[in-house]
Amino acid sequence: MAALEHATRWYEYRISQGLQVLNFYLVSTAVNSAAYVAALQAKLDAVAGAVGLVAALVSVAAALAGWRSRGLARLALQPIAEIQDRLAVTLKMDSLRLVQRNPHRTFTTPISLIMFVFACAISMAGALYAWFR
Repeated sequence: MAALEHATRWYEYRISQGLQVLNFYLVSTAVNSAAYVAALQAKLDAVAGAVGLVAALVSVAAALAGWRSRGLARLALQPIAEIQDRLAVTLKMDSLRLVQRNPHRTFTTPISLIMFVFACAISMAGALYAWFR
């Protein structure tokens, strides 16, 4: 049982890191958006462009950090699956094979990665708009 607890805590810790990255990203996006709009209204186009560039970099950094946390969390799935298999055999309960029953465990491109790429593109477009308007 100690092995299952260790693997589960590893997984939960890494997933919570990913959620913290997402929370940071959302706050950062709100701040960058407010700064961008304020700079455009003040006719500070160079500053608005710089803010757009920073927002794009934050999107890339958040995507990389989230992807890393996700990868580290997934390391725990194999040991958890093996332990669940042993428990299922010992207790004669196939329903304990939770990891194996999850059809999305091998999904390789999370929606969040697509979202970060899209946000990066929008931020770059905003920077270009500010610089060339």
